[in-house]
Amino acid sequence: MLKGIILFAVIVVGLLLSLRRSREWLLEEVKAISDLLVVFLLRSTSRFGSELTEDGKAEQNLWREQRLRNLRGLTLRSRQRWEKKTK
Repeated sequence: MLKGIILFAVIVVGLLLSLRRSREWLLEEVKAISDLLVVFLLRSTSRFGSELTEDGKAEQNLWREQRLRNLRGLTLRSRQRWEKKTK
C-alpha cells in the first residue's frame, strides 16, 4: 500500500514537472513552504521580541507590513517583466 502511494506521488510530481507552467508553480510552492518552515523554526527557537514593549511590538508590526508591501510590489513588477520577456 505504501509503495503504491509513493509511486502515485512520484507520477503526479513527474507530470507536474513535465509541464512548464506547473513546474514553475510547483517550485514556487516548494520555496514558499520551505520559507515558512525556516521562519517557523527561527521564531520558535529564538526569544526575539519577548522583551519588546507594546509600543515596540506595534512598531515591529508596522515595519513588517511595510516590508510585505514592498515585496508584493517587487513580485508584481517581476511578473510583469517576465511576461514581457516570454511574449
